[in-house]
Order: sequence, then structure tokens, then C-alpha cells
Amino acid sequence: MALSKLCLSTLACCALFSTCLRAQTVPNPRQVITEARQAYYNLPAQGMAGFRCSVTPNWETLLQDARKENPTGADTAINLLKQLRFVVTLGEDGKVKLTHNELAGQSKQSNDGLAQIYGGMEQMTSGFYDTWSLFIINSPLPQPDSKFQLQAGGPLYLLAYTEGTAEIATTLSKDFAISEMKVTTPEFDSVIHPEFTKTPKGFLLSAYTASYESKNPGEATHLRVLIDYQEIDGLQMLRKLGLSGSYGGSQFSIDLAFSDCQVTKKPAVAASSSR
Repeated sequence: MALSKLCLSTLACCALFSTCLRAQTVPNPRQVITEARQAYYNLPAQGMAGFRCSVTPNWETLLQDARKENPTGADTAINLLKQLRFVVTLGEDGKVKLTHNELAGQSKQSNDGLAQIYGGMEQMTSGFYDTWSLFIINSPLPQPDSKFQLQAGGPLYLLAYTEGTAEIATTLSKDFAISEMKVTTPEFDSVIHPEFTKTPKGFLLSAYTASYESKNPGEATHLRVLIDYQEIDGLQMLRKLGLSGSYGGSQFSIDLAFSDCQVTKKPAVAASSSR
């Protein structure tokens, strides 16, 4: 019996090793990458030039732990925070910016606390849009005429390339859905596991899990993001985000709602529209 199990185990290892050995260079890699890039839902390709949305955090969710320790203090903080107005804008330069109003007549302590809120929102928004834009505004795959290595192994494509100082390794299924992206740089390592909804216009990013490790352990980030969309003038725009995870060992969880969105379309498609 033991010998039989050993033989089966050895055969399994050999089979796995054989599969790895069978990974082969794809005959026409540029054509594959061209088709893969076209497999993703892309807002500019659908005619979008820019957008502007109001962003409303769910402060109750963010401060739910603080409420357990100090309900009165949490209520006071939430009433103040509900006066904040955040607006996210994607301009013609392709960059996302988060702006906010200022609350007058606050104490120095309150202003210091608000400054931390502003910084946290900007950092969170920037981090999310860096990932979201990669799949929705730009492309998560290299240009077909750039330098890359593409191999086929079983039901997967294995893609490797370099951008600046970053080494990128991406795993795709044969229908071009990305299941993992690893980015290694001198400053940090990151791993993203995206999830998609398959639409008639391509894969639409619906969720992702990510981890970021830098040389500073206090900046280690683990993130889970759930994405819900709304249709505005035929385009898939953000409606709600659910973000949870940890930063430097501290847990967090927050929901963001997007409303009053204005979408600007390219002149050749249509004029600006809003909902």
C-alpha cells in the first residue's frame, strides 16, 4: 500500500513537472496580445473623454469600531464628517483628482483631524484609481509591438515583461481573463488577483484582492475591493465601492457611493451628458 501511494505520488509529481516543461512560446504572440487587449471593457474606447462624480463615504461603517468605545464621540465625529463634500474628476490629462470643501470655524484639534481624513481619502482614492484605471482607462497588457515573453502552458498564458524598473508577470486564461498580476520593483512588491464580469463589450473589473509589500513593514497593505457600476449614457461608471483590509496591521472597512456623475464624451461620439 505504501509503495502504491509512493508510486502515485511520484507519477503526480512527474505529470506536474511535465506540464511545466510543455510550456511553449506562442507562435504569434503579438496577435494574441492584440486580441487580449481588445477583450477588456475600456471607457475611452467606448467614447469617454472624462468624468466628474460626487463621492460620499459611509462614515458609519468607517467609525463602527470607534462607536463601540465612545458612542457620543462617534456621533459628534459623524455629524461633522457628513458636512464634507468630495468630488473625483478624470480630466483630459488622464489623471484622477480628488477635491473637497473646507469646513470653517473648526478648532485646531478638529482641523488636524480633518487634515488626516483628507489625506486618507486622497491616498485611498489614488490607490484605487491606479488599479481601476489600469483595467478600465488604460490596458493591463503591454503594447503588441513592445518587448515581452509569452508562453502557453496548459489552459493558461504566462506573460512577462518590464516597464521601467518594474518586472511584471501576468497569468491569463485562454479567453484572456487575467487571474494574477505580480509586480516587482526595487521599492515594493505587489500581487493583484482581479475578478471580472463578462459583458458584450469586454471584461469589466468587478472586484480584486491585492497585497503591497515595501521595505517598510509598517506600510504593508492587504486589500479587498468590491465594485458596483451604474450605466450613464451607455457607459459603465462607478456606483459603489466596498473597500476592506489592513494597512500596517491596522484593519479598515469603508463603503464609497458615487452620485451626480457627469460624463464627457469625445466630440466624435457625442456631447457631455449627465445623470
